[in-house]
Amino acid sequence: MGNNYLQIFIAPIMLSPDEAIGTVILVQDVTEEKALQRSRDEFFSIASHELRTPLTAIRGNTSMIHSFYGKELAKAPELGEMIDDIHASSTRLIEIVNDFLDVSRLEQGNIEFAIQPIDVAEIIQAVCEEVNSISNEKSVEILNRVESPLIVQADANRAKQVMYNLIGNALKFTKEGDVTVSAEISNGFAKILVTDTGKGIPQSKQHLLFHKFQQAGTDIITRDTNGGTGLGLYISKLLAEKMGGTVSLEHSEEGKGTTFSVTFPLSPKK
Repeated sequence: MGNNYLQIFIAPIMLSPDEAIGTVILVQDVTEEKALQRSRDEFFSIASHELRTPLTAIRGNTSMIHSFYGKELAKAPELGEMIDDIHASSTRLIEIVNDFLDVSRLEQGNIEFAIQPIDVAEIIQAVCEEVNSISNEKSVEILNRVESPLIVQADANRAKQVMYNLIGNALKFTKEGDVTVSAEISNGFAKILVTDTGKGIPQSKQHLLFHKFQQAGTDIITRDTNGGTGLGLYISKLLAEKMGGTVSLEHSEEGKGTTFSVTFPLSPKK
């Protein structure tokens, strides 16, 4: 109304299920809350853009130091470890900045999607190969049960981002066992299931999933020690919904593992 944002609640006053004697109307001025939200979103967007350039330079320079001065670093292992730490930290910060940018763009509707027929099985295979080094380090086996071709309507890059988030999350929270990727076809959708044998998510914390900056760990006060921002599932759900699908928690049991799913519309047959 004008320059103000009003939130209105209306509820009937009931004497019985069939008799109403009036109505309560609550009008709340949320203009300051909206302005604060907009300022916060703009800050995240601007700060993320400004941070990405120097962080990329730091990561690039540490890579060049390793390439050109590898022999010297071998003679000074402590210095080599410091360079490794700088490189790993800059890479992690770039991932966080990219998450912030994705959230800002998605919420403001500034991401364009190139929806077209793609073979999601090929994308899943590529993601499994990319994270293979992580699984080998942890002695966790990745089992890809999705057979090609599986043609869906989606944006290839964004579909890969969703699969990378889900498979990466499964690996992150699995210390031993395996991560299995499978597929089902139902009601015009391909449902991709990512199942792990990790620690599982407590029933009391599952409602925290798919919210910004929330992690469903054992303690909601102290953040999880796995290095997540609490944005991966939130971003994945927004991306999937923009492509006509969704991301869901199928089931989870403490000490036995978790299954997440993502659906993509099947490509219409010619």
